[in-house]
Amino acid sequence: MLAARRPYPHLLRGEYRIRRVTKVEGNTLEELAHKLDGVDADAVLRTVREFNAACRNEVTFNPNVLDGRKTEGLPINKTNWANPIDTPPFHAYHVTTGITFTFGGLKISTKGEVEDLYGRIRPGLYAAGEMVGGLFFHNYASGTGLMSGATFGRIAGRSAAQIRPGPCVAQCRSGLTESVSRR
Repeated sequence: MLAARRPYPHLLRGEYRIRRVTKVEGNTLEELAHKLDGVDADAVLRTVREFNAACRNEVTFNPNVLDGRKTEGLPINKTNWANPIDTPPFHAYHVTTGITFTFGGLKISTKGEVEDLYGRIRPGLYAAGEMVGGLFFHNYASGTGLMSGATFGRIAGRSAAQIRPGPCVAQCRSGLTESVSRR
């Protein structure tokens, strides 16, 4: 990820100020590109130049709203907050992807049972957490991924425990009762 220095320091999260974060700095794009380990410097420069040329600057940058400041002519255009990378010093950070949770996923019943395409329950198959779909559309509120995992995990766990009540289920229930009564 490349980032030009901007007069919006409040947009930089605290963990990116930690020295342990892999960061490279250069006074020119060329200097920066050649300092990056394992990266094709020519491809970086070509990509940044194409991005900069595609930025439409007719709209004022506003980080607080979908500002419409976009790119045009790229294979995948940016629709908002498109600022050219043209102000030194230039910074590059090693980044990796991660999945917060899925927007799509398995459909479940109110008991956490997985349903097939036609709404039929798949006996003995339960889902919770990241696997559950249909909870969010377009966006999500922060923290809801964890809460949906906890909520549907408990529901699915209780439902699954009803299938074959045996010594393990009884032992788990008594252990839970004991730990709650100690508080």
